[in-house]
Amino acid sequence: MWFLYKDISWEDELLPALQSVHWEWVAASFGFNFLASACRGFRWKYLLEPLGYTAKGWNGTNSVTFGYAMNYLIPRSGEVARCTLLNRAEKIPVDILIGTVILERIVDIVILGSIIGLSVLIHHDAISQLFANADSSKLTLLLYAAIGGIIVLIVFLLLLKKLRHIAWLARIDDFLIGIGKGIRAIGQLKQPLKFWSLTLSIWVCWIVMTYLSMLAMDITADMTIADTIFFVAAGSLGMMVPTPGGAGSFHGMSILAFQTLGYSADTGKIYSLLSWSVKTAFEIILGTLGFFMVSRQFPKKQAP
Repeated sequence: MWFLYKDISWEDELLPALQSVHWEWVAASFGFNFLASACRGFRWKYLLEPLGYTAKGWNGTNSVTFGYAMNYLIPRSGEVARCTLLNRAEKIPVDILIGTVILERIVDIVILGSIIGLSVLIHHDAISQLFANADSSKLTLLLYAAIGGIIVLIVFLLLLKKLRHIAWLARIDDFLIGIGKGIRAIGQLKQPLKFWSLTLSIWVCWIVMTYLSMLAMDITADMTIADTIFFVAAGSLGMMVPTPGGAGSFHGMSILAFQTLGYSADTGKIYSLLSWSVKTAFEIILGTLGFFMVSRQFPKKQAP
């Protein structure tokens, strides 16, 4: 973050941009942000149905918002945090919940791939230039890290089966079996139409949210829906890097995306900093409220 913004002037660039923000568009964009979280929360219960568990849609939504808030504290901790919160309220095993969250991420990657494919069709030159401008050495490092992680995971799972006679390793194996059950839920959906409709709705909400946030600032108000789809694809790639809430990685990809579309780097810096900062504050507040709403349903401890 410091590297990206060390040359930006608060008085000459950031403050004037902040003063010109159209907050009605910001409010509308956050409405779609919350709607995306609600879609994710209600979609979660359709993954749990075939596994024999029932969860309230709003408990799922509030757990999702709490997970987003936790991501700003510890990168990627939100996935475990939201599973733990829903477990306390609904008594659904954590391993099953984690399995369904991993499944969600697999589905999201497939949808993201489709959006990137759509971006290739409508912005072929821009996509090519985006990857050309990206630091190839870092992309190569990430690729090697991913391959290495997969190899280590496979070796670990094979050893786990061989050493299951050890009690604590058997508990780990049982936990992973539960995760596997959650992942396999995709083939057992009782209401697949609702699941896939909510899945598409999440991404439509994110695209609309991003488009409305563009309208909120004069420097980006002329961006089109096609530009927005390209920007969502680029920004989502940045959010995949495990930094707190995408800090730095989202901003860096946003700047590259703006430059690719013909805007200045400063435009990308100003837009990404302001939009990300306001979004961060909104999600932390929403996640905190979500935690307290779900925690009110925790079982009361029995008096000794």
